[in-house]
Amino acid sequence: MDFKKFSSQNSVRMCVCCRKRFGQNKLIRLKTDGTKIVFFDGIGRSFYICEECIGSEKIIGSLIRLKNIPKDKNIITEHIKEIRNKWQKLD
Repeated sequence: MDFKKFSSQNSVRMCVCCRKRFGQNKLIRLKTDGTKIVFFDGIGRSFYICEECIGSEKIIGSLIRLKNIPKDKNIITEHIKEIRNKWQKLD
């Protein structure tokens, strides 16, 4: 699956963790699917994480504040580990 196909060359978006602004094609676009955090597939609402924040531990506290995200830190940690592994395989 091409995770970059839902990004625009000129759009600027904000990382939900560090609140810095980046070009949309420089961010990782995620969404919640029920109680799981997954890559955005073109359907539903999404949020963005920068590549620096996806590797940091502060991401868990940032994601807990979002709507429709499981409030259990262990669940979030597992989902983020899966996303990191998939993202590293893409690079």
